[in-house]
Amino acid sequence: MRRCCVCVVQWHFSAASHDVPSRVFVLNGMLTISRVATPTPIPLQIRAARMDDIYPILRLHCEAFADKFGAAFGVNGTARGIEAMAEAWRRQGRSALRGMFVADSNGLVVGTISLRTWDTTSDASGAAELAFHQVLGVWGAVRSIFALSLLEHTIERSEGYITDVAVLARYRRNGIARALLDHVEQAARQRGKRFLGLYVSASNTPARRLYASAGFVDHRTRRSWLAGVILRQRTWIYMRKELG
Repeated sequence: MRRCCVCVVQWHFSAASHDVPSRVFVLNGMLTISRVATPTPIPLQIRAARMDDIYPILRLHCEAFADKFGAAFGVNGTARGIEAMAEAWRRQGRSALRGMFVADSNGLVVGTISLRTWDTTSDASGAAELAFHQVLGVWGAVRSIFALSLLEHTIERSEGYITDVAVLARYRRNGIARALLDHVEQAARQRGKRFLGLYVSASNTPARRLYASAGFVDHRTRRSWLAGVILRQRTWIYMRKELG
């Protein structure tokens, strides 16, 4: 088994926005999502993340995970944090985005999700840490690395571990998060995984409802006073879905 953590090598988050019931269509090879009460469908393509998606992804994560960006980079340091992350990903190359998928609507990245497996490689070159030192300085790099490494998870060989579930605020409640979950579930099945797992804050009721509606159940509870102090979220729920 290999440990997977929220760190500078590959940016992993556990929070998610919630959705409401929607209709999903496939039109000319493109996934189209329409809320029951919305007359205009949203064209959506779920694809692997590319290097030219770096800044759209990071801006989305800054919005969706504002508490974590603030803890890592300071309330007024998110712009530098985004630049540090971008530089780290550029230095790592395509491996930095391994397992990440984006929801693309007419060329705009409106959602993200990542599927990690036990053999997901970490950056052994130190390129990410060097990038953080370059952009943030020594103290800034130490602070951000510590804050982003608070939640650690050991991925089992048969597990598909989900992170980075995020949707742009103005596109939420359109079934996008659920479509992303369905996509990585199929990817995990194709890789022969037996179950999916993810962490979500115990206080994030909308996300927990979303995951429950997708077949996830509470598996165990994790409490961390450090996460409580730094991330202001002390209790986390590990949710799991058997793939059968």
